[in-house]
Amino acid sequence: MSVSLDQSLCAAGNPLLYEERARLAPSDRELSLLLRLSFGRELETFDLDELELARLVFAQVALMAGAALSADSEVFVGAERLWGDMQARIGKQEHTLAKRFLELLAQDEMHTESERRLLTKLAEALEDRRPHHGAPAS
Repeated sequence: MSVSLDQSLCAAGNPLLYEERARLAPSDRELSLLLRLSFGRELETFDLDELELARLVFAQVALMAGAALSADSEVFVGAERLWGDMQARIGKQEHTLAKRFLELLAQDEMHTESERRLLTKLAEALEDRRPHHGAPAS
């Protein structure tokens, strides 16, 4: 999955949200640290497509967390819609990355206790909304 494919899908719907998300893409250092903490692997062990998608997931989660913390409901609703649109194109690894990023944010003492609880709830909500592929039929 390339970032450019995602651009064409969401830029038409809300170009301002896409631009905001693009500004939140992580540096190589930030991405390397998050990938190491999440998967125990170094940046160099991931394919280029995996890294592009990881950058997109990181930026998307940062957009959602920022909107939630600033109580910007309009941006949060739009960001949540973008997250929903991504679900068919991301897998378990990207969901794990998103959850881990939010968990790390929730541990950051620069946030107040209520902000950390909000970030924890957001991580739980993303996990609850994750499609469960391969579930046995009842």
